Amino acid sequence: MPTRRELEMHEMWCGADTSGEPVWHVLTTDRTTTLCGVEREDEDSRRRHATDRHCFPCMKSFQAVMEASR
Repeated sequence: MPTRRELEMHEMWCGADTSGEPVWHVLTTDRTTTLCGVEREDEDSRRRHATDRHCFPCMKSFQAVMEASR
């Protein structure tokens, strides 16, 4: 069975938005940055449960990636 890395899957990461509020970002396939350009840091588990908000720039980029792969 192929690994996530082999499938080039995108994962979600709960980080902060520009105001410092928790928000879900989409990670690049190498998992070092987000699709909006934020560098990934260690995830604060308290943030994970504090929000259901998503980063709009990440989601817009993810949509473009998915449409390009059709």
